[in-house]
Amino acid sequence: MAGTVVLIPARMESTRLPGKPLADICGRSMILRVLDGASRANPGRLAVATDSRRIEEEVLSAGYEAVFTGPAASGTQRVYMAWKALGCPGERIINLQGDEPFIQPDWVEALAGQDMHPNSVVTLAREVTADSGASSSVVKVVMNSTGEALYFSRSLIPWGADFVFHHVGVYCFTPESICLCAGAPQGKLSLQERLEQLSWMENGVKITVIPGDWNAMGVDTPDDLEEARKWFRNY
Repeated sequence: MAGTVVLIPARMESTRLPGKPLADICGRSMILRVLDGASRANPGRLAVATDSRRIEEEVLSAGYEAVFTGPAASGTQRVYMAWKALGCPGERIINLQGDEPFIQPDWVEALAGQDMHPNSVVTLAREVTADSGASSSVVKVVMNSTGEALYFSRSLIPWGADFVFHHVGVYCFTPESICLCAGAPQGKLSLQERLEQLSWMENGVKITVIPGDWNAMGVDTPDDLEEARKWFRNY
């Protein structure tokens, strides 16, 4: 995976779970859990992109790489800033959210192995019941017959379905598409849903979704954090 770079945006100011990158999950911080999982894929480069000195110190103390960035309007803009600071390495740039402690090597392998148009993005989704996906913290996605994303939402889509696709918080970019997405102006749908990927789509970027049985659960709330702790206690 020498041509693959994994960058993890992390900030302290989460509104629903303040300081969550440093939240303890069975004796190890969340950001280190994410790094541990990503490192098993043996990417060519692995680093955290952050504007917090506390997160930077946590990452460096564990032997991982951190890039200190200035303020950024989105996670992808922060990843773009870190990628530029590192010298624009890699043929595939993976933006892995810092609240995905269940990251597995097969996520990285699936994303990096996908054929991509230079101006495209690839992401993951898993099928869940509508009941388990009802929370607004669970982002849903609908795709066409070729796997291209039609829309992402915090609401249940499609209406009336027994099962929905839960979007997994990870994206794969080409060098061209990360520049496009980082520079995309924020659109009305993105502002309303609070989902940056809608800005990319509003500006013509195609997102391919790979469905699968990905063991994923983004940690957005205190209840999510407790669920993650239960899982790692039994792991």
